Amino acid sequence: MTWAEIAEVEDPREHNLFTVPDRVAAGDPWATIDDEAFSLEPLLELWEELPGGELSFPPDYPKMPGEPPRVQPSKKVAEHWDDKGNWVGPERLRP
Repeated sequence: MTWAEIAEVEDPREHNLFTVPDRVAAGDPWATIDDEAFSLEPLLELWEELPGGELSFPPDYPKMPGEPPRVQPSKKVAEHWDDKGNWVGPERLRP
């Protein structure tokens, strides 16, 4: 989709795997994708400005007080968690 087409979308659910055949039936919508190029310099500059270079992924969000455990229920061992959902188990096993 072009940016103009995206701006006109009222319900994104109308565009899905089943609507692709109709979209490409009228020709290749990506035929002009390489007609205009942009510089990577702004992205490279942003990379240099980021603290420490690469950001962690997934982002490291600190656990908030009272937040439930961030562990799959199947791996949650009751004695490793206090009643507020904070880890109290051995560091080597920290999720």
